[in-house]
Amino acid sequence: MLVVTGPMLHSADVTPQDGRVARSHRTRAAIVEALVTLLEEGNPQPTVEEIAARASVAPRTVFQHYADREALFAAVSAHREAHLQRLMGTIDAGAPLPERIDQLVAQRRRIFEWIAAVRRGALLMEPFSESVHEALDGFRTAKRLEIARVFAIEIAACPERERATLVAAVG
Repeated sequence: MLVVTGPMLHSADVTPQDGRVARSHRTRAAIVEALVTLLEEGNPQPTVEEIAARASVAPRTVFQHYADREALFAAVSAHREAHLQRLMGTIDAGAPLPERIDQLVAQRRRIFEWIAAVRRGALLMEPFSESVHEALDGFRTAKRLEIARVFAIEIAACPERERATLVAAVG
């Protein structure tokens, strides 16, 4: 005997995913992962052919999914953003100064170890790519804002004309 608990789903409630759409998502993810892997292996500027080979797709397929290298780097940035936010964590701004310093050092170590290889490639592309520049600039801004939040008391104790320089130097 079949017992159903909860509401029944009718065919109008379910949207089947087209196999082509699912395959497209997998291909896009494989291309992004291929680029990240190549960067992490020390290749700061992999070619489309290298990315395609690593993703097990044809070079033409890369450009079918991403209009250009900038679009691909933008996809990598978006893909890594969520994980970066988790790595940032939250530093207790009310903790004693030595604890905040230790927490900041640990936070930055986690972040910089994780982003190092991808960041090298991004820094090379930054002068030529608006999306890469925006992603790196956003990260720089987030680091400075975190410093300003975590060390607000100490920064406020400095002369106003020195505060921005202090935050930039520490950030």
